[in-house]
Amino acid sequence: MANAKLICALLLCILVTAPMLNIEASIPCHTVKVDLAACLSYFLKGGIPPPSCCKGVQNVNNAARTTKDRRDTCNCLKTTAKQYHIVNFRFAAALPRICKVNIRSPISASIDCSRIK
Repeated sequence: MANAKLICALLLCILVTAPMLNIEASIPCHTVKVDLAACLSYFLKGGIPPPSCCKGVQNVNNAARTTKDRRDTCNCLKTTAKQYHIVNFRFAAALPRICKVNIRSPISASIDCSRIK
């Protein structure tokens, strides 16, 4: 019985103090890459992106709720594009409009991710 009370007290302390910790989770770069993998052919050749690509764009946009999320996503995409030389930024910039997804920042090779709000 004493153990149950102790566990309840600890859980209560965790619940009360957790919001004070202000821990910001971030979207893992791997998750962004997986969500946008269906867009690879579009990034290379343009044309009409498959519905799964637009779904991935929507998923990433929905997951990027905080400034940190958006900056991390931006950095992930820039690093990946530079590493593999796979993105035609003209095509990438048009993708949110084509997929009817409203993103907060323009897509550009020269974007400063640290300035994204």
